Amino acid sequence: MADAIIHLTAGTVAGMTGVLLDYPLDTIKTRMQVRSCRWVPPRDYLTLVAAATSVSAPAPAKYWNCAAQLYQRGGVRSFYRGLSVPLAAQGAEAAVVFSVYNVSLQHFLHQEQLRRQEQERQELPGPSCDRKPRFRRSQHHQSNDGPPQQQPYASVWSSPAHWKASACAGLAVSFILTPVEMLKCNMQMDSARPRWMRHHATVRSLARHLVATHGVRGLYTGVMGTMTRAVLGNMAYFVSYEQCREWLSQWFAGPLRDGESAPVWHSMLAGGVSGCCYWSIAYPADVAKTKMQVCPIARQQGFTRTLASLYRSGGVKALFCGWGVTVVRAFLSSSIVFTTHEHCSSTLRNLSWVDLVLSNDSAVASTSSTSYDPLEEVITRPY
Repeated sequence: MADAIIHLTAGTVAGMTGVLLDYPLDTIKTRMQVRSCRWVPPRDYLTLVAAATSVSAPAPAKYWNCAAQLYQRGGVRSFYRGLSVPLAAQGAEAAVVFSVYNVSLQHFLHQEQLRRQEQERQELPGPSCDRKPRFRRSQHHQSNDGPPQQQPYASVWSSPAHWKASACAGLAVSFILTPVEMLKCNMQMDSARPRWMRHHATVRSLARHLVATHGVRGLYTGVMGTMTRAVLGNMAYFVSYEQCREWLSQWFAGPLRDGESAPVWHSMLAGGVSGCCYWSIAYPADVAKTKMQVCPIARQQGFTRTLASLYRSGGVKALFCGWGVTVVRAFLSSSIVFTTHEHCSSTLRNLSWVDLVLSNDSAVASTSSTSYDPLEEVITRPY
């Protein structure tokens, strides 16, 4: 119970910190994505051209010009329009991602262990097949709040369990992200219009309009694009982070003593790299998703046809419009998120009431279990 509270609290603080720091760049990213609107709609949708003109005028081709245009329209506040939605939803998003990832990871690791033991039992019958699997210390998982954890010899990069658990986390969080992204992107695009042309003054008015016009399904426009982005992105996100931490521990850190933690720059560098991997893999899906959520023509076409239309209109360049500023944003944000999370987790674990709850939970667990399961000591994720 205490572990769940720690992960939820630390994830919420880290996620909200990342949102506050990277939201202006995210606004520029959305404007750059919608700018790639050399759109070639099928004849069936030409009647919707008038509706498409409700979208704001195309953004400039350069990042700095786009930022200057936004500043001229509404000052600094124009960079933060729609911030309340992702800021409020970050706690729920972090809770779903990290909890689903850890629960799924333990399940898949357990399945791999059972499968490996079954293979050993078939190949080497006898007493030797009952040997427990060997473990090695994972130095970057050591922290000040307890003894060093252990994990199997298998590399994170080659472990199917990590890929499957990351995909499950992305699939689960996509249903929370879709309405958040729908409201955020439309508010960001609305901020690029002159004040007298803006449709919605608040996020609440926009949400009411969408529900009244399209029903609850209107909030889930682009769910397929969000799901594709979240699944592919989280697979790259978690696996690259874990693998980078493993490599950094091997290359730049010697054996860590009990209670000693890895340097802070390990988590910052690994987090930044993982953020870049996330958006490099998932960016085309995000471009199509954004187009569907702010452009009525794309909304009618669906995810696959929107992606194909983008490729026909501008090639690969159209699918990666705004990628540069997004990667910079992702590196800074992810490095801060992971570092903040680990620091918050360590701080919370050092509190006396947390130690008391953890000791009580350990006592209950020890009395309720009669056998030792080595999987319980395999991994405790630093999220």
